Amino acid sequence: MNAFEFVIVIIALSFGYKLVAAWVRNREQYRVTDESANAALVQRLEQLEERVRVLERIVTDERFDLKQQFKDLAS
Repeated sequence: MNAFEFVIVIIALSFGYKLVAAWVRNREQYRVTDESANAALVQRLEQLEERVRVLERIVTDERFDLKQQFKDLAS
């Protein structure tokens, strides 16, 4: 390995180090963003689950079935 190749390798290693350092730094920032986004998604999921429970209660109610049959007869 001559001096020119050695300099090229040193430059490539320094750029590689900077690239990896930037990637790690950005990855940590996205992790914080992902955690807040996950918390918002979990809250939204809980709201949707509650809405589904309410809809299940409405649909399985006997009066709902009777009203639906009346609507079908009227059509």
